[in-house]
Amino acid sequence: MINNYWLAIEQLGDRRLWKPVLWATFFSLLSLALVLFIGTSAAGWFFDSIFSYFDSYEKGSWIRIVAQSILVIFFIILGFFFFGSIHAAFLGIYIDDIINAVQEKHYPDIVLQPAPNLYTSILISIRLVALSAVVNLIAAPFFLLGWFFPPLGIALQLGVNGFLFGREYKVTLKQRLPQENFNQNEPFTGYGSLGAALMMVPLVNLFAPLLICNSIFHAIMKNKTSN
Repeated sequence: MINNYWLAIEQLGDRRLWKPVLWATFFSLLSLALVLFIGTSAAGWFFDSIFSYFDSYEKGSWIRIVAQSILVIFFIILGFFFFGSIHAAFLGIYIDDIINAVQEKHYPDIVLQPAPNLYTSILISIRLVALSAVVNLIAAPFFLLGWFFPPLGIALQLGVNGFLFGREYKVTLKQRLPQENFNQNEPFTGYGSLGAALMMVPLVNLFAPLLICNSIFHAIMKNKTSN
């Protein structure tokens, strides 16, 4: 696994990989900014409506400021935890450019299957975000409980997200790579877990989904082509 990740890291200098990463980062930050703006605006309207019933609005204004500040902090924390999934989803729209770059550099002899259309790529990305959100929300109480028994909390979080990322990128690559290379029983959880750990590191998290995809690509092709 480490060797396959190292091959992925070595290709980070490839300019063909930077365009997907930059666009995915731009759209991810824009999405989070919009959610923060809409969420805080809606909260402001709600608190204005609630505190307008106070005998003295000024007396309740400080409570409104505190409550709204807590809500803003909550949105920021929520954005931090979901940034990796959102970024991975936007990167998924450009994933075929990444797959093509890896194929041309390392496996020029294989013939890729036709890339899915933009509509299909968007659906796959939406599925990743939705699945990640649902699973993480369901598992959130266990994550929080686990944080009181370190390192159980982070191990659970990396394990769950590792399984999700490993499975989703395997499904994505399956649409492009020769079918004879696939082991249907291999979930690539270890690859996803290492990528999920990298997503916790600022700036490095921008490249984590790309590294997961590329390293799994190498793992799948290892049985056919020498790296």
